[in-house]
Amino acid sequence: MTASRLRALQRDVQRYVDEPAAPRAATWMRHVVDSGGVGAARRLGIYADGYRLRLIEALEADYPAVRHVAGETSFERWARGFIDDHPSRHPNLRWYGADFAGWLRRAAPRRPALADLAGFEWAVGLAFDAADAPVITVDDLARLSPQLWPGLSFSLHPAVQRLTLWTNAPALWAAAETGLPLRARRGDRATAWAVWRRELMPRYRTLPADEAWALGAAARGRNFAQLCAGVCRWVPEAQAPLRAATLLRTWVVEGMVSAVLTQ
Repeated sequence: MTASRLRALQRDVQRYVDEPAAPRAATWMRHVVDSGGVGAARRLGIYADGYRLRLIEALEADYPAVRHVAGETSFERWARGFIDDHPSRHPNLRWYGADFAGWLRRAAPRRPALADLAGFEWAVGLAFDAADAPVITVDDLARLSPQLWPGLSFSLHPAVQRLTLWTNAPALWAAAETGLPLRARRGDRATAWAVWRRELMPRYRTLPADEAWALGAAARGRNFAQLCAGVCRWVPEAQAPLRAATLLRTWVVEGMVSAVLTQ
């Protein structure tokens, strides 16, 4: 078989696996022969079914809480819909379900907790898988010269993430971990959350508005003086340095900061 014919074979089999019901599916079977009483359509169908089942298993592994809350039947239906819309493009199945939360938000708008839960569950998985990195201590901060503080910026640990949720998704996730039922609820307003890893365990908590802003600003490389200026939206200017320092100390104690960068 020539290289060009091999590429054509690989392309057509992939197209069939991605779209077995497509009008051109019959023409994509031309490379497959009947064998042992099993027709070409059946042989390719087995392969296509196996492909989808493997992707469903990958989604189940990444989103066990979503499966628990949605129920097995609904989860499989949504998983198959996601697979139809998102053929696998990454060689590592670990990253296949990255867009599942966004897809659920569009596909199941009447169940917003499922999309929130998927986003939260993915964030927890990312926190667990994030690269190792050092963390600084409060003593490290104390050793810094006061003259350096305005220009200090901070490198957050790779596991640190910030997300916004409208529902009680973290409580649903915790309940699913123990197999307990819990009713999904939507709040009157969105809530900011931090997700990170400490001592090999994912952690999470809500963030007040000023901390949510400050954590995002620190992640974007804003320095301490800029953090102080930003939190003035929530506290008087005279209290801003203390508030910014308190937030920074909290992040350090919780293992969210990997390094202090001086200008």
